[in-house]
Amino acid sequence: MDRPLDLIFRNMKPSIELQTLVYERAERLEQFYQHIVGCRVTIELQNHTHRTGNIPDVHIDIQVPGQDLVINHQHNHEGDALTAIHKAFDAAALKLKEYKERKTGRVKQHESAQEAVMD
Repeated sequence: MDRPLDLIFRNMKPSIELQTLVYERAERLEQFYQHIVGCRVTIELQNHTHRTGNIPDVHIDIQVPGQDLVINHQHNHEGDALTAIHKAFDAAALKLKEYKERKTGRVKQHESAQEAVMD
C-alpha cells in the first residue's frame, strides 16, 4: 500500500485484537492486487445494541488507481466482531480480484444488444 492503513472505531473502544486482525487482513489484500493506493477501515457499533448485540458493521474503502472499491458489511445477528471483520475482508478480496480481472481484460465483455441484433 502506498499510504498507511487508516483504521477508525466508531461508538466503541478500540480493541488490540480487532486492530491486529484488520492489519493482518489488509496486508493480505495485496496478494490479490499489488497496486493498492490506500485503505480505510471503519468498525462501527450501532447505537441500538440491545437489538443487534455487540456485532459491529465493517466498512472498507480501498483506493486503487482511478477508483475506490467500497465494501459495507452489516452484521446479520450471527457471529461476533471477528467474524464480521473476516466476512468484510473476504468480500474485499473478491472485489479486488474482480477489479484486477477487469483491468487485465480477463473478464469477457458482453456484446451490446445492438451488436447482437446485427449478427
